[in-house]
Amino acid sequence: MNTLLEKYRTGKISVEEFDDLSGKINTVSDDDLRVAIGQDWEDFASSSSLSKEKMDFLYPIKERKTKRHYAMLISGIAASVLLCLCVGLGLLLYDINAEVDSLAANAVTFSAGTEGSSTVTLPDGSIVRLNARSSITYNSDFGIKDRRVKIEGEGFFDVAKEKDKAFIVNAPGMEITVHGTRFNVYAYPERDFAEMSLIEGSVSLRSGESSVLVAPNEKVCIDRCTGRMNLMQTDNDVETAWLKKTLVFMHEPLYKVIDILERRFGVDIECSDGISLSDIYTGTFKDRSIKDILEVLKIHYGFVYEIEDSKITIRN
Repeated sequence: MNTLLEKYRTGKISVEEFDDLSGKINTVSDDDLRVAIGQDWEDFASSSSLSKEKMDFLYPIKERKTKRHYAMLISGIAASVLLCLCVGLGLLLYDINAEVDSLAANAVTFSAGTEGSSTVTLPDGSIVRLNARSSITYNSDFGIKDRRVKIEGEGFFDVAKEKDKAFIVNAPGMEITVHGTRFNVYAYPERDFAEMSLIEGSVSLRSGESSVLVAPNEKVCIDRCTGRMNLMQTDNDVETAWLKKTLVFMHEPLYKVIDILERRFGVDIECSDGISLSDIYTGTFKDRSIKDILEVLKIHYGFVYEIEDSKITIRN
């Protein structure tokens, strides 16, 4: 301890040594602490850097001091030094905690492009596929205390199992808590609804004051305008179609085709009243852009369309 005290007094102590010193101070007995600090004070007093006048002023001749007075002096010095150590420890820990909090607050964000998908591997090994116009954000201390991410847009999660640390997804209109599972989240901030579809495992989903436990092949639909939440069955065909490079439509109604295109390309498609959404369509598209697909549908149905950013309008 005396070596650490000397380093502290001379300002040459490291953070690790300071932690070691504070631990020793917290565990050593009061008597042993007084002896150690008293010895350190004597070493300091015998330093040649002090003038004789200062030595005489700080340390009167020992023969004129009784043992009791000396003990009281040492106790007073020990208390003073201990107070300095405690204050120093508090300030250092405050600085360290402030630095840790600052680092933890640093957010890491991954964004997908306007077309196609991107794959993100999180620090815990969880894998997230991001659809077009989607992003995922997490703090730099992810996995230390908890595993929390925020998503805007659409993402497919394959979560690494970790019993002691739940995986929490915050999305517009909902919060999802899992321990290890695979699910799809659809939550573009500009849309008036959000969905979570479960492929395997189990999750709990909360929206406002409502919560529900979801089983595989179920999905939760949330109306973000009213806050209403519905739990329903699904085969996850439409919800995960965007993950496939090839889109295959076999005798599908046009409304389903449009729904899949919206999810695949992260766009909002509006159709005028004159468009028959119940018409059946069969076709295959491999690695084609939304514009390429619309051109094919345009020939088939005879409609016209306009694209403005992420909004597409179809009319006769």
